[in-house]
Amino acid sequence: MKRKILSLALVLCMSLSCFAACSKEGDKAEETEAAFEAFEYTDFYGNKVTIDKEPQKVVSVSPALTEIIFELGAGDKLVGRTDYCDYPDDALKVESVGEIVSPDIEKIASLEPDIVLASSMFSEESYNALKDLGITVVVIRDEVTLDGMLSVISDTGLLIGEKKAGEELAAKMKEELDKLGTGEVADDAPSVYYVTGFGEYGEYTPGEGTFIDDIIKAGGAKNAGAAAVNWSFSLEALIEADPDYILIPAWGYDQFISTEPYSSLSAVKNGNVIIVDPNIFERQGPRNLEAVQVIRDIVDSADAQDLAA
Repeated sequence: MKRKILSLALVLCMSLSCFAACSKEGDKAEETEAAFEAFEYTDFYGNKVTIDKEPQKVVSVSPALTEIIFELGAGDKLVGRTDYCDYPDDALKVESVGEIVSPDIEKIASLEPDIVLASSMFSEESYNALKDLGITVVVIRDEVTLDGMLSVISDTGLLIGEKKAGEELAAKMKEELDKLGTGEVADDAPSVYYVTGFGEYGEYTPGEGTFIDDIIKAGGAKNAGAAAVNWSFSLEALIEADPDYILIPAWGYDQFISTEPYSSLSAVKNGNVIIVDPNIFERQGPRNLEAVQVIRDIVDSADAQDLAA
């Protein structure tokens, strides 16, 4: 009899414990749901999008936004990314939906995302196709300044239900940028030319008012390609500018430094052609700090050489 009573008591205790645990989990879920406040967001196209619940499944069709999502600690929410979303390494474990401009719409739909995030490279055709399927799509505006990039980070956090993390990361990056002393370009600052294309098909570089132009200036250097129009520059203008430093992706380095008239430029002769990772300059996100640091190191190096002369 005592054994039966003891067994019943044990079962009762276990039941009560389970009930209490379930109740706590239920309360926690309710608290999380209650903590999320619905809001309206105006996207790149000027459309107002209402986000009424915290997204749990996110598809990113922008390498930059994918990087931001992981940096916010929300990589577990990502269920889809593009073929070009290759950073961090964990991004490669996420299922790909294809290209940036025109991804596989059926694949995206099969992932049943709560929200699809894209940049302005996303085609209007793809945007409309997803909207027609009832899928929430938000195209976040690409910015042309580092301050604007901070807004991209905070907006991304807001849209995926990580508002606090987004605001904290943006504030941290702002602090780091301020430490680098960004925004001050001396009259005798070195000139930097950033190569995005050269040779047979023409010279291409970010001109004044572009995002990379702001990175160069934030690092304290002059943009030698500031006069470029829609990223197009002339070979004559490049020779005339004769930049102090040239930044180029690894794929173009050998050909650039060994081909006339590029090989006659001062930067080539002085060994000031620097291989850089284009993603830290061209993708708007946390790694832009590394890009600013590259420019800052160039300026500091130039200052040191002047002092030694």
